[in-house]
Amino acid sequence: MKRDFTVNRFRSARGRVLRRHIETLAERLGRPIEILDVGGRAEYWDNVGLDGIAHIKLMNYDPAELDRTVPDEKIFTKIIGDARNLADYADGSVDLVHSNSVIEHVGMWNDMAAMAGEVMRVGRAGWIQTPAFEFPVEPHFRTLFMHWLGAPMQRAMFSLSFEKRLRRFPMAMRRQLLDGVNLLSHREVKALFPGRDIYVERIALLPKSYSVNWMPK
Repeated sequence: MKRDFTVNRFRSARGRVLRRHIETLAERLGRPIEILDVGGRAEYWDNVGLDGIAHIKLMNYDPAELDRTVPDEKIFTKIIGDARNLADYADGSVDLVHSNSVIEHVGMWNDMAAMAGEVMRVGRAGWIQTPAFEFPVEPHFRTLFMHWLGAPMQRAMFSLSFEKRLRRFPMAMRRQLLDGVNLLSHREVKALFPGRDIYVERIALLPKSYSVNWMPK
């Protein structure tokens, strides 16, 4: 319960910062905005609110995500797409491109660079969040220091996870899950998104997540 309260508190704080970002953008454009939410889910927006938003496209790579419930079809639509290749979108054609904890899952460095380049190309404004490599708790597996170690030790550390279900995973599943996560440091985020602002969420002075953001020039 205490952990959930802490997580929700930080998500709420981040949601308020994003809310101000959206309000500022809507004011600049003089209308409600259109959002492309890469890897998005409708329930995420409960923490942010929908004021000033005309429409949100929830774009996912996995077709299984299309089966998730969408509460308001006037606001949300669901589409299949690949964050690394947004060829269907012209330069600057999206009011706000958004993603929450996605870029660390798209692949290795070249894949992450492709996503970064595409979201910057299509988004007049952007908000791209990712967990911080520097934070001592690995957020996906909830294990101390796990991501700072080599792959063999990471696989062994599943047995020490705060989540009991992860302790029972066989070796093949452990490796598959580990291969799907590549956390980014602050320097790496800056390299992927040159010249963009980075909102740093902290716990006890330690960076917990990074949210790259930008506005129209």
